[in-house]
Amino acid sequence: MSKEGLSALLSQHDLPASFIYLAPVLPIVQVMWADGRNQMPERAKLHCIIENHCKTLSELAGGAEIVSANDIERFDQAFIAHRPDPQVLEALTGMASGVIANRESAPSPQGSDSLFSTDQLFHACLEIAATCPAPEDKALGELFSQRIAKEERSLIEKTFELLQP
Repeated sequence: MSKEGLSALLSQHDLPASFIYLAPVLPIVQVMWADGRNQMPERAKLHCIIENHCKTLSELAGGAEIVSANDIERFDQAFIAHRPDPQVLEALTGMASGVIANRESAPSPQGSDSLFSTDQLFHACLEIAATCPAPEDKALGELFSQRIAKEERSLIEKTFELLQP
């Protein structure tokens, strides 16, 4: 999948071109919505992840602002504050995964904490999934509650299959 394909899909849904730089956040958003809920601790953590990602992008660009505060707010409204259309989110995430996989093969600066690194992206997905415990599964007993909902775990596995070369 190419940047051009993702740009075209963003345009088709009246989303700004700068969202291409937030492409690595889309799999994390998809994990957040996997259980059908968006909980405040997940939102707060996701905002920190986005802030750190944008800071890293800015550092890599010599201090230039890559994604504006207005675009971050628009991203929040489109994907975080309100549940996006699952088919649109899946299509965008699929395209984003292709862009991320292509970017992963490109050389990146030492010590980069960019979400374009599959390792960083994987850990961010796990963080979101584990932020709010899954509803109790009585079959497991009281002592064993799952930290990650079945839907979230399945989605994380699917996302990382897409990222494999």
